[in-house]
Amino acid sequence: MAPSNEADMSVDYYELLSIPATASESEIRRAYRKTSLLYHPDKVKPTPETLEKFQLLQTALNILTDAAEKIKYDQTREAKQRRLAETAALESRRRQMKEELEKREGSATGMPATVSGVKRTWTERELEIKRIAEENRKKREAAVAHKVQEAQARTQAAEAAEEQQSSSSIDRSVKVRWIKEADGLDIDQEALEENFAAGDVENVLMLKDKKRRIEGRDKKVLLGTAVIVFKSMAIAKKVVAQGPWEGIESVEWAATRETDGG
Repeated sequence: MAPSNEADMSVDYYELLSIPATASESEIRRAYRKTSLLYHPDKVKPTPETLEKFQLLQTALNILTDAAEKIKYDQTREAKQRRLAETAALESRRRQMKEELEKREGSATGMPATVSGVKRTWTERELEIKRIAEENRKKREAAVAHKVQEAQARTQAAEAAEEQQSSSSIDRSVKVRWIKEADGLDIDQEALEENFAAGDVENVLMLKDKKRRIEGRDKKVLLGTAVIVFKSMAIAKKVVAQGPWEGIESVEWAATRETDGG
């Protein structure tokens, strides 16, 4: 059964992967590979529990590595956590308020809560609790509406920033090529990401393989090509100068206009 891309909000995917909500995409993928080994059908004896956990891990990976889906999931998760915190705070205030009102009424009358074994009625106290609870409900609804507006504003700002960033990402991107032979057959997106320090790489785009003529070869060879987008221009310049570029046949800035000499 293929993993669903529909988020299960009863599961915290960050807790499932044992990573913070601020983890980068490469950290998310690394945590997935590590955790999935505990439940992978090829690694452990399949049971309904391990298969369900493996499917959850795959869903978590699909959602947290998709920029649009991750934004929606993070917003829903944040709203859920906020509601739980507000509910817990409200219940705490209610308990405290009830205790204070009972204590105050008992002190004012000098009488215990029961007289001759008959429980007193607390009509005025209950009305006071309901009145304050209603005020808190209205305040809570206003606070939630304000949070929703803030979240929408953050989303719009993030989308605008992402659009602006995408236009400049080519300037901090590097195009690499390698010969699709021997060890070169093992080079893929994950291998390229793991070749650099955590947090340096923003994304890796795998391009279509092409046959090219290279120096020292009589015939054209099949070359794999990828564009590595680094987090900043400074990181990109440092990596271009220092590597590592083991197994890579050529490195050039992605913004450089390509000429096909083959």
